[in-house]
Amino acid sequence: MQKGAKKLKLGLAALAVLMAVFVVSGCAQAKADDPKIQTIERVLELQFNGPDKEFLKVMWNPANKQIIDGVEVNEAFDQLVEDQYGPYFTDKELDQFIRVFGTYFPGLADIYGYELCLEDADIEVSETVADRYVFTAEVAFQKRGGKEQRAEVEGFVLFSGIQEGKIGKFTYTSDQGLSERLRQ
Repeated sequence: MQKGAKKLKLGLAALAVLMAVFVVSGCAQAKADDPKIQTIERVLELQFNGPDKEFLKVMWNPANKQIIDGVEVNEAFDQLVEDQYGPYFTDKELDQFIRVFGTYFPGLADIYGYELCLEDADIEVSETVADRYVFTAEVAFQKRGGKEQRAEVEGFVLFSGIQEGKIGKFTYTSDQGLSERLRQ
């Protein structure tokens, strides 16, 4: 009798482990198939792999800039931004993102001679706010010829309810001092 009970317990334990593996792998597969997570990953790759020399060259080249109605305009840069980031953002947020965050880390890395590399991105769906995702990006950075360092950059993304699959708000909330360390 005890042998049968032991086998039953062992069989139930094995079944529980097997079910847990299926649940975890199912969740991982669901995350991998989520196009919104793929969108966030792509934006983080654009931000933290480089800096993209062509992107910055077009942005800073004075020959690309004109003053139209008292406003500086860089049509070549605007087109490049649209090509690289446009597929991922609503029109309104694309402009806001580029002005506030889009050139910040790549620009600092370029000015101070660092290379950035997105090592990993942990992206989770918010359980309390619809279409909200939170992320932690592990970023490696290295001054040319220097020692590699790491920082985690955290933020959140809200997807538009109007333009399906497009980012309506992208915000960095913490960078573990990455911006200060890039200035060294």
